[in-house]
Amino acid sequence: MLAAVALALALAHAQTSPPAPAPASDPVRIDVVARDAQGRPVESLTTADFELREDGAPQALTGTELVHKPRIIGIYLDEYYVTASRTAVVRETLHRFIDGLAAADQVAILRPLDSLLKIALTSDKAALHRAIDAFEGRRGDYTPRTDLERSLVAGDRTRADAQRTQSTWSTLNALTLHLGNLAAGRTSVLFVSEMAEPVIRRRGVEGLPTSSSITRAANRANVSIYVFDPRTKAEVEAAADEGPNLLQVLADDSDGAMINGPAEAPEGLKRMLADAASYYLLSYRSSHGRDGLFHTVDVSVKRKGVIVRARHGFWSPTPEEIDRAKLLTGGAVKLPPIKLEPPHHASTLIRPWFGIARGDNGRIRMTFVWEAAGVVPGDRRVKTAATMDVKAVANGVTLFEGSVRDHASVVFDVPPGRVTLTSAVQDSALQTIDHDIRDVLVRDLKGPVVLGTPEVFRARTAKDLRELREETAPVPVASRDFSRAESLVIRVPAYGGAQPPAVGATLVSPAGQQMRQLTIEQPTASAPNARIDLPLAGLPPGQYRVDIAARGTTGSAKDSLMFRVAD
Repeated sequence: MLAAVALALALAHAQTSPPAPAPASDPVRIDVVARDAQGRPVESLTTADFELREDGAPQALTGTELVHKPRIIGIYLDEYYVTASRTAVVRETLHRFIDGLAAADQVAILRPLDSLLKIALTSDKAALHRAIDAFEGRRGDYTPRTDLERSLVAGDRTRADAQRTQSTWSTLNALTLHLGNLAAGRTSVLFVSEMAEPVIRRRGVEGLPTSSSITRAANRANVSIYVFDPRTKAEVEAAADEGPNLLQVLADDSDGAMINGPAEAPEGLKRMLADAASYYLLSYRSSHGRDGLFHTVDVSVKRKGVIVRARHGFWSPTPEEIDRAKLLTGGAVKLPPIKLEPPHHASTLIRPWFGIARGDNGRIRMTFVWEAAGVVPGDRRVKTAATMDVKAVANGVTLFEGSVRDHASVVFDVPPGRVTLTSAVQDSALQTIDHDIRDVLVRDLKGPVVLGTPEVFRARTAKDLRELREETAPVPVASRDFSRAESLVIRVPAYGGAQPPAVGATLVSPAGQQMRQLTIEQPTASAPNARIDLPLAGLPPGQYRVDIAARGTTGSAKDSLMFRVAD
């Protein structure tokens, strides 16, 4: 199953003949749920009642449609991340859910390692009940059920965990794309799981789906993800900290909802069905075309007493992403002749960092820095990277080509959208020891208030701090692992029109609690970088976050920076 997905993605990443020019504007449809103060649907709104802004700019609606259609629901039963003792709870909850569906509602149910090319919707409740009865929680149980699982478990438990994580994202991604390609308005995914771990980037899986790619696809196609965690709140609170869990993020970012435990299930599933039973589709034409960037959307109504809910925005697709989606879901697409290139992947021998800021004459300036990844002392099988031959290309135009040493930086102008970097990783003898091929999405830095990429510099002494302040072009570090003997200097490019915005920053603990406001040297018209000095001496080991917010007279922007403190 994963091989099929990888093949489809490799084809989509392959070099094709230049796409046709993007239209001056692309149609966009945003689903909007409207309710009164008692939570009842409001179904008498017209185009004149709505106001829609994209990236803060008012948009002229081309249509408003009140939708009443049979509901379409995809259910992913993530056996890998549901404990066996909760199997009965999941089955009982979903059996009741299926019994309550209308005759015209259609459902597709998937489990790990199901074929992604045979996703089928059905209204046959007997078939759906059989699929639910086949569900069996397997969290923590590594007994292999297939040849693929057998080979992974026999080799390495870490590899088995990585396979399980990637299986979750690949299946959820294919289900989301399939529902989105039906063009049926608002559709729903019910994701049954206790844990959604981030994908650990490693060589060979750079192009495979992640939580970000799933929410991108969902928001383009009005798919909402509702998450059912079968654990009770008491069980969740009593569980040991397992690190990042993306379940809430998936629900929040796709206009879905979290359903925590069997007690919340009846009301949560009822809300999911109500959201899909009565909603509006607002249509307008976006002037951005297929630029591959995120565009915020804000919907409001003029009528008093009406509460509306809509997703926060969408990622505009590129032509290549549209073709990729159709490949993954078996849709008909006529591809031009293709020339296969090496698949995208990230070298495990390097740790790169990409940052963007405003350049001259309205251009975007990219900074690229890399460091050799750490190796196990005494392991002679792994060579150490010393230099990289890098070529950066966008829209068929070479933006940079040259050699970049470890801990050095290069700066070049880039357009908004997708930039592909192809690199040969070399050792100190200039022998090629690996390749790195990846895409970087560059966002447009236009707007009333925008933030560039935060840059991190490390200092161990007061002299280091003085030199950082005196240097005109210091080189940021790619690493996000630091010791308590160090201090960080964080520079944040902040832009706000005629006047620079006011920038604030908050340090957040490993438990997600706000610790303190950080002291900031504010940006000026001549020096647009806000500066944050952050000594690490008093921080216990753990993963921290700096939340950054900029506010100007006409808008605001937010960003965050993660880093780890070791002993």
